[in-house]
Amino acid sequence: MMAVSVDLTGAEPRFGKPAALFADEYDFGQAISIPNYDLTRDGRFIMLRRGSQGSRLCVVIRWADELKQILAAGGVH
Repeated sequence: MMAVSVDLTGAEPRFGKPAALFADEYDFGQAISIPNYDLTRDGRFIMLRRGSQGSRLCVVIRWADELKQILAAGGVH
């Protein structure tokens, strides 16, 4: 993952020298064209990485509602 500074104050944009943000093994989606990273609405960076032992991803939508149900039932047993 690389970053570069951009200066837009002049008539032409000026780009700084590219710099590596961090190095790691990255994984792509189907057909190796869908990146596994994005920016959230508040500008934070999110990236998925495959574990060395293999892993699975579980996405819980409305997790706060699920948490309330678990707690109301006495928690996880």
